Amino acid sequence: MGTQRTAQRNHILATTMAVEFVKCPTCKQKLAIMDYVTEGMLVVCANPDCGTSLRIVGRRPLRVEAVPEEETYTPDYRPESYG
Repeated sequence: MGTQRTAQRNHILATTMAVEFVKCPTCKQKLAIMDYVTEGMLVVCANPDCGTSLRIVGRRPLRVEAVPEEETYTPDYRPESYG
């Protein structure tokens, strides 16, 4: 019974939360980006050996670019991690 409810909940979440995939330009890790992440936002590669900061530069199609390290150390920098 619990397994069926979990499967139903996962199906509902999967159908209501759109995800797009893109590869990190540095390490080629496949990253899942949620649809609420907008152009210009910063995210971090989920690969622990990489950790590159990335900027969303396009949504249709989804594109990211590496952010120079000196741009990442500000008080407002709060990236999201995706994997």
